[in-house]
Amino acid sequence: MVMLEKVRQQVLMATTRELAETGNAVAISEALHLSRNMVSQYLNQLWNEGKLVKINTRPVLFYDVQTLEKLFSIHLKEKEFTSKKEFVKALQPQEAKDFEKLIGAQESLANVVNQCKATISYPPNGLPLLLYGPTGTGKSFMAQLMYEYALNHQLIEADKKFLIVNCSEYANNPELLTANLFGHKKGAFTGADKDNPGLIKLAEGGVLFLDEVHCLPPECQEKLFLFMDKGIYHMVGDNEKWYQSSLRLIFATTEKPEEVLLKTLLRRIPMIITIPSLEERGTHERLQLIHSIFAAEETRIHKSIYLSTLVYQTLLSTTFNANIGELKNAIQASCVNALFHADPNKDRLEIRAYNLPETLKEPKMNVPSMTEQKLISVHELAKFVSHERAILKCNEELLKAYDARENSDLFLKTACQSIDEYQETIVFQKKKTIRKNEYLQGIVSNIFDMLSSRYGFKFVNNDVIAIASYIDDYSRNLLEMNNWLEQEKKHVKQLLSYIKSEWHREYAIAQEIVENLTVNLDMEFDAMFTSVLALNLKKLNRITDLNKRIGIIIAHGFSTASSMADAANKLLGRYVFDAMDMPLQLSSTQIIEQLNRYLAKIPQYEELFLLVDMGSLEEIYKGLEVSNASIGIMNNVTTRLALEIGQGIISNTPMKEIFETAIDYSSANYHIVEHKNREKVILCSCASGMGTAEKLKKILVDSLPCDLPIHVYTYDYNTLLEKQLHDAFFENYEVICIVGTLNPNIPDIRFIPIEDLIINDTLDELHDYFKDYISDSEMKTFQQNILKNFSLSNIMNNLTILNPSKLLEHVADAIDKLQNDLQVRLTNNTCVGLYVHVCCLIERLVTRKSIETYTNVEDFAEKEIAFIKSVKKAFSVVENYYSVEIPVEEIGYIFDYVKNN
Repeated sequence: MVMLEKVRQQVLMATTRELAETGNAVAISEALHLSRNMVSQYLNQLWNEGKLVKINTRPVLFYDVQTLEKLFSIHLKEKEFTSKKEFVKALQPQEAKDFEKLIGAQESLANVVNQCKATISYPPNGLPLLLYGPTGTGKSFMAQLMYEYALNHQLIEADKKFLIVNCSEYANNPELLTANLFGHKKGAFTGADKDNPGLIKLAEGGVLFLDEVHCLPPECQEKLFLFMDKGIYHMVGDNEKWYQSSLRLIFATTEKPEEVLLKTLLRRIPMIITIPSLEERGTHERLQLIHSIFAAEETRIHKSIYLSTLVYQTLLSTTFNANIGELKNAIQASCVNALFHADPNKDRLEIRAYNLPETLKEPKMNVPSMTEQKLISVHELAKFVSHERAILKCNEELLKAYDARENSDLFLKTACQSIDEYQETIVFQKKKTIRKNEYLQGIVSNIFDMLSSRYGFKFVNNDVIAIASYIDDYSRNLLEMNNWLEQEKKHVKQLLSYIKSEWHREYAIAQEIVENLTVNLDMEFDAMFTSVLALNLKKLNRITDLNKRIGIIIAHGFSTASSMADAANKLLGRYVFDAMDMPLQLSSTQIIEQLNRYLAKIPQYEELFLLVDMGSLEEIYKGLEVSNASIGIMNNVTTRLALEIGQGIISNTPMKEIFETAIDYSSANYHIVEHKNREKVILCSCASGMGTAEKLKKILVDSLPCDLPIHVYTYDYNTLLEKQLHDAFFENYEVICIVGTLNPNIPDIRFIPIEDLIINDTLDELHDYFKDYISDSEMKTFQQNILKNFSLSNIMNNLTILNPSKLLEHVADAIDKLQNDLQVRLTNNTCVGLYVHVCCLIERLVTRKSIETYTNVEDFAEKEIAFIKSVKKAFSVVENYYSVEIPVEEIGYIFDYVKNN
C-alpha cells in the first residue's frame, strides 16, 4: 500500500505540472527504483478503481482524476482516451444546453425536469402544462428551457417563436388581454386601427407562455379551453369566422390552481408541476445559485468580486420570501452599493456586511471589523460547489464502504472517516439561523439526557452540536434526499440491516432518538438517517462494542433486576447489563418464554451472560432457543457479582475464566454451554510479520473453492506464542490449521509450513485436514489451485514489492554462504522457508516497517554470538545492496529455522 500511494503521488505531480508526460510507467519506475511491471500493475489498479485517467499513447499516460476535475472545473465521465487530442478536448468545458443550465436539474429539480421534458415531448404537439410555485422560484426560466429543449430535440422548427404573456399586466383591462391573445379585427374597439393576428397565431408551431395565468378573466379562460380542445378560436370583432393555430401552451401561477382557475380549464391541463421554493432546495443549491449570480456580476462589471464570510453566511442563511428573485436582487444591490464606494481604478470589488440591502441587516448584528472579516473570492467560492452535495456525498461513500467491507472494523473505520469529512465540510456552511440551531440543539440535548441514563452512554456538547447540525442539513436538503432515497431504497435497507446486526445497541438508541425527533420536530426520518445516526453514536459517543457479548440480569420482584443492573452499569462506567424484572409468581417456564422473546430481538451475538437470582440453571439453559452462541449462566446474582462479571466482559476475558474468578468469592454456581456451530477458519500467522500473513491470506483465499464455509484470518505470531490456546479467539472459532513460516507449536492444531505448500509436500495431507468440510471435487479444485498459486516465483511476486528474482538470487547466495560457514546442510523445505522469510524480512527493512519482537532476545544475543556473526557475514552483500541492517531480533527467527532443520 505504501508503494501504491507513492506511485499515485508521482501521477499527482505530473498532473499538477501542467499535464507533464512523466505520468507513465517508465518514468515512475525510474523515479521510485521499482520494476516497470510492478509500476504498471499499480497504475492499472488505480485506473480500475476510477482514480486515474488513461491515455493510450506511447508510452501510456496517466493523470489523477480528482485533480483534473478541480483544475478544469469539469466532471470526467470517461476514464480512458485513445489520444492526447481526445483527452485535451474532454478537458474543455462544454457549453450547457437547455436544462443543463438549470442549477439543481440533477438534484432537487430532477423530477421536475423529467416531467417537463416528457410533457413538452408528448406526441404530436406536447401537452398543456401548468407550473405552480411561489414567486421568484424560476417558473419563467423553466418555461424558456422547455422551449430550448424542444428546439434542440427538433420537436419544433428552428424559426418558431417563444412568446411570453404576463397576464397580471392586464388585470385592469381583460378585454385588451383577450384581444392580444386571440387577435382582433380593425374597428373591433376604439384604437383598433388595423388587424392584429394575436399571440396565438404568432406563436404557431412554437411555445406560448402565459405567466400569472390566475389573472385571466373567466371569459378569456373559456375561449382558451375551446382553443385547447379543437385548435380553433374567434378573433375579437369577428364572431363569424373560425381561425386555427397549433402550438405548445405553458401556464404558470403563484396561486393554488384549484382556487383561481375554472374547473373546465383545469381539466384540460393534464400536467401540473410544482416548483419548490428556494428554502426547500437546500443549502447546496443555494450556494450554487450564489456563486452563479456573483459570477454573472463579475462578467458584467469586469471586476473580481470578493465577499466577506459574514456576507456569505447571511446570504446562505436568510429566508428569502421571494426566493431566487429576491436572492438575485439582494446580490445585485450589494454589488451596486459596494461599487459606489469602490476605487474605479482597481479591478477588485469587496462586498462587506454594510453593503447588504437594509432588509438583510439585523439590528443587533455584531459586525466584525474589516480586518477581522475574512474575504472569499467568487473563484474560491466555486470550490464549495461540487457535483454532489456534502450530505449526499457522505451517503454515497457510506454505501460504497458497505459494499467494499471486509469486516465490521474496516467498515466502521471507513464510515467514520466519511462522516468526519462531511462534518468538516458543513462547518463552513453551518452558521444558519442561530435561533433554529439553538432550538435543535436543545431538543437533541434533552433526548440524549433522557436516553444516556437508560443506555449508559456518555456524550459531550460537541456530540449534540454534531447531531443537531446533521439534522439541520438533512431538513434543508429533504427534497433531494427523498429523490436519492427513492433510487437507493434497497441499498439503504441492506446497510441499515447490517448496522442493526453488527451494532445492535447503537441501532436501538438511534431508533429511540428518531422516534423522539419525529414527535418533537414533526418530521419523518428515513432509514439512511437512522443508519448515519447509529454510526454517529458509535463514533461520537464512544460506545464500546458490547454487542458480541450480551449480559442480562434476571431477578424476581419489582425493579430488583433493574436496580442491580443500573447500579452495576454506573459503577462500571459502561452499559453492560440489560435487566428483566420477573413477578414472584412466574415459573421457570414462563421466565424462559420471556427470555426467548427478548433474545429474538437481538439479531447477532456470540456470548450470552445470564445472571439469575434463583431457580434451576439446568432448566433455564435447556429451554433457551439460542444457536451459534456460547451461554454462561450463574445463579445467586448480587451487585458485587455483577460488577465482577461486568469487568470481565469489558476486558474481553474468556467466559470460563470470568466465571472461575467470580465463583472464588461467591456461593454461586455456573453452567456454560459452548458454541453449537463455531465458524471454521484457517489462520495465517507468520514470524515474518503481519504484512506477510495478510498477503499469504490473499493467496489462500484465491486458492479455496468458492462459497466454502471456511474463512481465512490472520493472527500475530508473537501473540500466538504468548497466549497459545488461552485466547477468546479459539473459543469462538474452530481452527482447522495454521499456515505460516514458523511453527508456533499450538497443541492439537495442525501447522502447514508455507514451504511444504511450495514443494507440494502436504497435498495428500490436505485431504485429511479438510475432509469434514469440503467434498472430493472441491478438494481436487483446492489442490489444483495450491499447485498453481504456491509456486516459489508466484509466492515471491505476491509477497514482496522488490524485484523478486533479484532479491531471491541475493538471499539464496547468502543462505548458501551461511550453510558453508555453519557447516550444515539444510533441507529443501528449510531453504525454501528461509527464502520466503528472509525476502519478506528484507522488504520490511527497506520499507522501514516495524521489526518483529523475538522472545528472550537478550538471552539469545548472549548465547548465540557465533551464529549471529555467521549470519551477518553471510548476509553482508544483501545488507549492502539494499542498504539495510538485519537486527538481532530478526536473526533469532533465522536461528529457529536452522535449529528446526
